[in-house]
Amino acid sequence: MPVGGSRPLVRRGDMPEAEANLGRAARARAIVAPARPEAGAARALRQRIVLAAALAVAACSAPPTPTSWVVYYGQDAPAEALYGYGVAVVDDGWRGSVAALHQGRVPVLAYLSLGEINRQRATFDAARAAGLLVAENANWPGSWMIDIRNPRWHDMVCDEIAPAIAARGFDGLFLDTIDSPLHLEHTRPAQFKGARAAAIALLHRLHARHPALKLMLNGGVELWASLGGAVDWVAIESTATTWEFASRTARWRTPAEQSAIAHPIALARAARPELVVFTLDYWDPADTDGQRAIYRVQRGRGFVPYVAMTALDRVVPEPPSDATPTSVPAGFGGRP
Repeated sequence: MPVGGSRPLVRRGDMPEAEANLGRAARARAIVAPARPEAGAARALRQRIVLAAALAVAACSAPPTPTSWVVYYGQDAPAEALYGYGVAVVDDGWRGSVAALHQGRVPVLAYLSLGEINRQRATFDAARAAGLLVAENANWPGSWMIDIRNPRWHDMVCDEIAPAIAARGFDGLFLDTIDSPLHLEHTRPAQFKGARAAAIALLHRLHARHPALKLMLNGGVELWASLGGAVDWVAIESTATTWEFASRTARWRTPAEQSAIAHPIALARAARPELVVFTLDYWDPADTDGQRAIYRVQRGRGFVPYVAMTALDRVVPEPPSDATPTSVPAGFGGRP
């Protein structure tokens, strides 16, 4: 007998006929008999356990959802000034170290304007030569609106500008001025019909061409429901406050303005509830009470806020919380 006292192997020819017949019958029953209910239930339970374990691993490996962010369009701030934020947005001309931000565990996005181009950009002359320029933005001298329907602009963005930014180690792109071509189609539909569809097509192509890049779309609320997974995050400016270009001062939005803004945002969030929404408001950094109030309002709405000045050329830290909350104008409570 083998070591351990186990049953010796029996050849088929050595097996008594009655035992052989019994074996055949047992095998036949095993073939034709349906699976027992408890076996199927156990199998389903094992599958659920495996799926739950896989989801748990994915959740642990996925990066946390950002709860803060900073936007800086200056050139000289050191990477350390941007530490502690969940996401940092910088101009692609920033002289700081992207690698140092990665060491500080801060994802960094580079600015890329999709609906306008500034004459100071290296690609401005090529855009003008290609006939992409429509008109100068009256509120931002030197910034020209782009005809987003032109295929040459899609090629420039996806095959030239974005790859050059990605090669410098940036984690993604902050896509600005998408509202400009939408405005052109809304106000001059006969001349700029198709701008909305072209904007959606450009965003999908950019994502398909560079799937590893995180994309944050600034504005374009009416597009959110049509973008699927083309963008990772969205941002909106001046929802609690607004900047008066004539007087160069900031003020709280009126209840009527709030209502007009809140409705499309609510519809977009209902269509894409998984989107993380970042807000950018402009306020005097010296008025820390006002800044605290803006942060409180925006967080109460489920947003990730940042408050700075319109130039965005300095990092403005959030003021420390105050034991006595600052009052805000009527109509600023609740989720839009």
